[in-house]
Amino acid sequence: MIKLRVSVMGRIVLLSVALCLGAIAGTGQSAQADSQVRTKFALADYQESKVKVVRNRNQYLRRPDNYALSSTYEQQGTFQTRPETYTTARGNAPATLTTALYLPVTVHRSGDWANPQSLVVTKNGKTAYVAYLETGTVGTGWLVRYDLAKLRQKFGATTTNMALIRRATNAASKGKSSPRQRAVLKAMTQGPKFDIGHGQSLALNPKNGQLWLTRSDGIAGNYGSAVRVSPKTLRPVRIVDYRLANRNGVRLAVNSTLTFDKRGYAYFSSYSGRHGLRVYRGIMNGRGVHFRLIMQSLAYRPGQTHQSIAYNAKSDRLYFVSDDAISSVPLAKLIKRQVKPRDVQATVFNSQREFEALAFTGSGQSYVLLNRGPELLQLKF
Repeated sequence: MIKLRVSVMGRIVLLSVALCLGAIAGTGQSAQADSQVRTKFALADYQESKVKVVRNRNQYLRRPDNYALSSTYEQQGTFQTRPETYTTARGNAPATLTTALYLPVTVHRSGDWANPQSLVVTKNGKTAYVAYLETGTVGTGWLVRYDLAKLRQKFGATTTNMALIRRATNAASKGKSSPRQRAVLKAMTQGPKFDIGHGQSLALNPKNGQLWLTRSDGIAGNYGSAVRVSPKTLRPVRIVDYRLANRNGVRLAVNSTLTFDKRGYAYFSSYSGRHGLRVYRGIMNGRGVHFRLIMQSLAYRPGQTHQSIAYNAKSDRLYFVSDDAISSVPLAKLIKRQVKPRDVQATVFNSQREFEALAFTGSGQSYVLLNRGPELLQLKF
């Protein structure tokens, strides 16, 4: 056991923690990192009158009253053997979603991995990181690293054996794993529990390979945190507390979405007015956090639920994700305030599913994380 000084919304507290890496076979340990940096004014000043609004087409979609379950979701002991497919209902960027990998629901006990919140896929597409919230808690969660290359090539998890992972993890929860199933489990690494906030913001900076997430209490002007997580140990190694406030009196809640471009700049998006969307660009590292508003906004965001933001290095486009709706803009044009309505691409599905996240490989291959039950679907435009 060691003692750590941790800043929790501005208060310094002492925690005793065991430095023990959690594995798939069992995690109950909590993990913390020392908070050494605070940024009081992490938002640059700007003039509201100079924000230019793009009058893009209104494809705004309300969240469903009740989210739908996957038609292949585990029911009464059965497991998936076929992919789920969804096609575009409307929009100017037709696309198809097809299951690439069914994710676990039960690993240690019933439904304990049923609440994934965000997704990162490495540039080479061989590894995925998923942030999970623990059911019944506020902010407690963990990260899981999936060896996609092994799951695909050695076990056929995305082609001939789509039930593989769910069968293996379900058997593990009952203490009845076969040797092959235990080998499957080794392709998944579960990190220790720690405060991950809402869990929506897990992002990889491709310039330096760092994993970051943000935590917020949702109150404008309050301190939140940027947390750097080790890709190897899946535990927090650095915390930067910051306020999204500027000296002109603008106050925002610390962002719950996050992505990085290929140059290492960080981005988040937020609501603007009734249906609009604004984007902020900045830096996030161990020395501090600083954002500035991009002075061009969208009149219409994709939908009511602000789930995720993502960046495609291949096309240099920034994507915004709501339930059943995805829209995007060319990043270079957005920064220069040159986006025209025709530049905004919108894709709307009719799955009634909960869209949690979108992630891209370096070559532009894209995956969407859906919930109820958890799965990765490949997105093809």
